[in-house]
Amino acid sequence: MEADMKKVIEVNDLCCERCARRLAGTLELSDGVLKAKANFKKNCIFVEVLSDFPDEKLKEIVGGAGFEVLSIAPRKGLFA
Repeated sequence: MEADMKKVIEVNDLCCERCARRLAGTLELSDGVLKAKANFKKNCIFVEVLSDFPDEKLKEIVGGAGFEVLSIAPRKGLFA
């Protein structure tokens, strides 16, 4: 079984809770994305993906939903 990775996707202008939920839902529909939770106040999405899921694919999904990806980084911290 593949290990999963937690990442933070920073996006430009997640304007409201509705947009954030829509984007998280779009990500979760993709094979390889296990979980997604967006925070519109911080303009970021926390995702859990399979270890071989490429960042380029995340950028493609987010871009396809109408948002600009500013960065994708491994999620660090106590509960990562």
